Order: sequence, then C-alpha cells, then structure tokens
Amino acid sequence: MNDFNGFNGFTGFNGLNDPTPICRHFGECGGCRSQDVPYPEQLAAKAARLEELRSAQGMAPVILPPVPSPSRWHYRNKMEFSFGERNGGIVCGLHHAEKKKDVLDITECRIFSPAAAAVLSAVREFARAGGLPAYNPYRKCGFWRNLVLREAKNRGGFLVNLVTTSRGEPDWEALLASLARELGTTNFSLIWTVNDSVSDAVIPAKTAILAGPGYLTEDVAGLTFRIHPFSFFQVNVSLLPDFYRHLSSSAALSGSENALDVFCGMGPISLILARDAKTVYGIEREEATVENARLNASLNRVENAVFIAGPARRVLKENSPRWRGALAAAVANPPRSGLGAKAARRIAELAPGTFIYSSCRPESFFPEAALFLDRYELESVRPFDFFPHTPHLEVVGVFRKKPIAS
Repeated sequence: MNDFNGFNGFTGFNGLNDPTPICRHFGECGGCRSQDVPYPEQLAAKAARLEELRSAQGMAPVILPPVPSPSRWHYRNKMEFSFGERNGGIVCGLHHAEKKKDVLDITECRIFSPAAAAVLSAVREFARAGGLPAYNPYRKCGFWRNLVLREAKNRGGFLVNLVTTSRGEPDWEALLASLARELGTTNFSLIWTVNDSVSDAVIPAKTAILAGPGYLTEDVAGLTFRIHPFSFFQVNVSLLPDFYRHLSSSAALSGSENALDVFCGMGPISLILARDAKTVYGIEREEATVENARLNASLNRVENAVFIAGPARRVLKENSPRWRGALAAAVANPPRSGLGAKAARRIAELAPGTFIYSSCRPESFFPEAALFLDRYELESVRPFDFFPHTPHLEVVGVFRKKPIAS
C-alpha cells in the first residue's frame, strides 16, 4: 500500500509525504509513537493490523482502504495534561514513554495546537508561583491534578480546564491576565474543576466558570455544536465531514424512514441522519449529555431528532415494541469499552434494515461484529484514521439485514 491518493469520494489526501519536523519531546513523551514513520507507512501498518484481526476472527468482509486524516499535525481538539513534580518544582505535561510514573514537562505538542506552548507555560508558572504542590497519585495528596485543554479548530476559541483537589484555593486573577494576553480577552474560557476522587480519571465533584462562557462553539459539516467541558466530541474535526458523509450514504435514508443513534453523545450523528430521516431517536446514558444534544438540535433548527436519557440496554428494551421492524437504519458509536453483548442483541432484535457500527477499538470490533451475523451480512469495513502518529484507528462496519428465507 504505497499510493494513498485515490480514495474516491473522500478529501484531504495530498501531501502525505511532506517532511515535517518531529516534536522535540518525541521518544521521551508517551503521547504518540510514530512521528518518525512516513504517513503512508503508518496507514499501511494500520491496514495490515486490521487484516490480521479480521483473519483471526475468521470473517470475510470487504475491508476498504483507510481514509487518511486531512490534518496530520495539530489535529487534536482536546488534550489532557498531568501535573507532577521534579527537583522540587511543578511540571505539567504528559507521562514519560518508559518511566510511567514520571510526568514529562511539555513545551510543545505537535498533535494538539500551536497555542499549547503558551498556555502550558502560563499555567505552569502560575502553579509554581502559588506554592501549592502537585497531586501525588500514589500518596493521594497534593493540589494540582490535570490541565484539560480544548480548542475549536474551525470556529476558534480555547477552553482551559484546571483540575485540582479541594485542598487549596488559588487567586486566579494572575492566570486570567496571563491567558488573556496569550489567547485574547474574548477567545477563551477558564474552568476550575474539583476532583477528590482517587481515580486517575477526571471526575468533576464541583466546577466553577472563572472566565468566558464555559463552553466552546464549533462548526463541522454544516452544523454548529456547543461543546461543554466534559462532553465527548471526536478529537479530529478535519476528518469528520468524510466520516459523516460515509455514515449518511451507508444509512441510505430517503426522508420517510426512522433511524436510531445508540450512544449518541451530544448528538452530531443524530443531526446528520436527521437531514434524510423522518425521525431519529438518540440514546445516551447521562441526562446532562442528552440536554446538550437537545440544545445542539435547537441551535441547528433540527426538529426531528428525539433524545432519550438512560443506559442503552434499558432504553432499547423499553422501546422495543414500537421500534421493532420500524427502523430503516441504526448507528452505534460506543465508548472504547465497546457495544456489549446485550446491547448488540437488542439492536439486532429491532431488525433495522441497515446497522452501522463505528468502533474506536478494532480489537473488539470483529468479535462484536460476529454477534450480528445470524441476521446480517457485514457488507464492508471502512477504517478512518482520526489518530495520526498513534496506533489507534476508527473502524466503521456496515451491516445489511439478510432477506427472510421463504
């Protein structure tokens, strides 16, 4: 696989071999491991790995060539950095590639944003000046935990979310002034999140908006989205138009059919499908996320998307009587943990004409795809490379319902 410039119907394939300097932290930083590999070779390696997984499962769908990312550098719209201490001083960055307990002080991030250096510097100096210690996850003590940055790539704007324990309260004015100089007085939000959980995950016990609206607004594929601090949104918006186009064309709705979006998040796939559907039903566990989805539907004047809060398995079971046989298409885009056998069975029992499964974990995609093969043919598998310079890959499988035997 040496030629990646001929994926018909998709955009953004020129210049795959353009030489680009490697990040100064490459080799030490555990954030991305393939910056020194030419991009076509990265894609070829991912395609080969996908083929191995397919073969191991004994399946024979058509695996289409990977769709490359139009942006290979500064493509991520979100990064989560950690605080640590070195030589008695606070550092802020990513964990070391080999010394997992060590936090590497980051001064640039080539897969995130050119503005990362200035924001990291401002936050690091503010934390050092305040005298409060970094949180030690092994001793379960300290104050500074994480710095979560989000950037609206198309609309512009930054969301700076500082995560701490409750063991202190800084005077935020100096940081606000510093960020305003770096990002512009109207171009950022500053959030303070308190997390006293022993988990490494960012679990917000309390949040406060210290500056700005407290959310980002982003434009993608002709839609506008309001992104809140803890909402999931695909990290690489440059590839989203092609991704959404593939989902829409695979669903093949004509305006009079109903569709289902399982694990809908803040609603982007539902709003895409709503353009060609009679009604789209979106399912998401958290009520706050469902409210975000409803707000995004309102922002885009979409009136034929209905969002339901609750665990997917429960909502699918409760609505089975009215949805069974009444759905032309269903899409599932679950978190990394996967779809799960019960949710898969309940989707299959609804018998949508087309089922589209988008997975960010190829290792679980084929075993879970096998759960549908009694009722469906796996027509094609299309990988999307949302994550250049990493081993990660998004995989979209399109299933068509088998005809009923006479």
